[in-house]
Amino acid sequence: MKIQVFKIRLSNDNLQHDQDEINSFLETVAVKKTSCQLITDQSNYWSILVFYDQKSIKEPRPDKPDKISYTADVQLSDEEQIVLAKLKTWRQTKANDLNWPVYMICSNAELISLVKTKPESLDQLVRIKGFGDQKIAKFGEEIIAFFNSI
Repeated sequence: MKIQVFKIRLSNDNLQHDQDEINSFLETVAVKKTSCQLITDQSNYWSILVFYDQKSIKEPRPDKPDKISYTADVQLSDEEQIVLAKLKTWRQTKANDLNWPVYMICSNAELISLVKTKPESLDQLVRIKGFGDQKIAKFGEEIIAFFNSI
């Protein structure tokens, strides 16, 4: 966590500039905590401490592709059934480790979509319905490693 100190001068000449400066800063960080104190000396001002973390900058995806999705009733080959069973075991282990219900890791439809598409990179994984930034950040590397190992 980082700290930034701001001085908001109360004179009309400086007030707007100081407010603009802190507002610009606040747009670029994730604020964790603030503290302020009115300082009274020759010139009155607010001293503001901002405790923050850097925001992760998400770049927009230029061409957000249609998401790939398979339903649970799709036909799977014997080999795909084996892969699906391994993915379900992985999902159960993850759910136990995180103390989450299994559907919070991946739904059956998402697992079947994984089996059918066999993603080999995060770029391919993002095209599967149900795999957004958070799920990919949490499980993406493991899923890709799994498919690259079979």
